[in-house]
Amino acid sequence: MQTVEQLTRTLAAALQLTPEYTAWVAARETNDADEALGEMMHRLELLRMQYSHEAAKGDHADEAAMDRYNEAFQALYNEVMENENMQAYQAAAGRMEALLQRVTGILAGAAQGEDPATYEPQAAGCGCGGDCGGCKGCS
Repeated sequence: MQTVEQLTRTLAAALQLTPEYTAWVAARETNDADEALGEMMHRLELLRMQYSHEAAKGDHADEAAMDRYNEAFQALYNEVMENENMQAYQAAAGRMEALLQRVTGILAGAAQGEDPATYEPQAAGCGCGGDCGGCKGCS
């Protein structure tokens, strides 16, 4: 008889064969290859560091500089989120997260005595009734 850990490893291997997983990996690789997106992400990190450095000055922080950093960060963040590759990644990540929530919901239900063959977990926070098949991710 296999142990729970062995069965979990089998489940994890099966998870890596799902369309949700393969789409998420492909979207991640596309993002990683997008040099313009990578540059924007690097600039976001620099802005975050500049803001943090200024904020660390406490009472001596330059509020106008912090406002400029924040405005630049927001504008660049919006640009990043409008990037086609980032949007595809976000969608794929949402579907992957929905799948993981469903799987862990079934496990949690079984741990509370529910029948794992029939238990339908409720999706966290979205009120959709747990049918995650067409879910774009809950917020």
